[in-house]
Amino acid sequence: MKFLSTIATLGLAVTASCTPKPGNGKLPTKIFHGVEVVDTQIVRDAQAVIKDFDPFLKHHSLRTWLFGAAAINANATLKSKIDLELHAVTCILHDLGWDMTPGSEWISQEHRFEVDGGLGALRWVKAHKQGKKWDEIRLEKMYDAIALHGSPGLSPGKNLDVQFALTSIAFDNPGARNPLIPEKEYNSILAGLPNEDIGAGTNQTWVWLAATKPGATYNTIVEPFGTAFVPGYSAIGHRVFDLINPGFQGSS
Repeated sequence: MKFLSTIATLGLAVTASCTPKPGNGKLPTKIFHGVEVVDTQIVRDAQAVIKDFDPFLKHHSLRTWLFGAAAINANATLKSKIDLELHAVTCILHDLGWDMTPGSEWISQEHRFEVDGGLGALRWVKAHKQGKKWDEIRLEKMYDAIALHGSPGLSPGKNLDVQFALTSIAFDNPGARNPLIPEKEYNSILAGLPNEDIGAGTNQTWVWLAATKPGATYNTIVEPFGTAFVPGYSAIGHRVFDLINPGFQGSS
């Protein structure tokens, strides 16, 4: 969940340039928490990747997929243009960089969490039997959506698959139901995957990132959480501002 994510409007989403995906209609589907979703092996295996994550993180990752799928299902134009398998895998794996499991294979010391997530998703898909068939364009779309999801305002000009993955992630922001999501499906998703813990979980994760890998949090949306809650944390000297204004002390 990214509180600052920019949600694309429906008008933007349905008019963006994107090649129709005629193969979507041939993909197996199932009903999951009241929503019809694509049910290929790589999508099932992506769910297995996050099954042992903290419940708040697992539920958040699934909700982003399901909210997005419900919105897609409700709009024939979106359903004909969105790559449903790509959307599913991207949403499910978008927060690998939030995994606080000790020794997590997804976490590096040098990269911000969005990059850890994007690189981790790339490694996983490339190693998967079905993922080996993904072309470079599809892989790049997945990486771009994951890497951009913590940086609001950078999605304009991206293709529809990237923009709607970002929109789906933003659907799980606090607040009222987005009108793109039908009320019936929205309520069904929340009944199976409650979201009461997402605020506390996000706060805990970003504080953990600032405390354990501060160098990867400067100049990111995580930085204020380190400044507010991590003793001894200081971005001063590491910010882009400091590179341009070395030694600046401010007014007296």
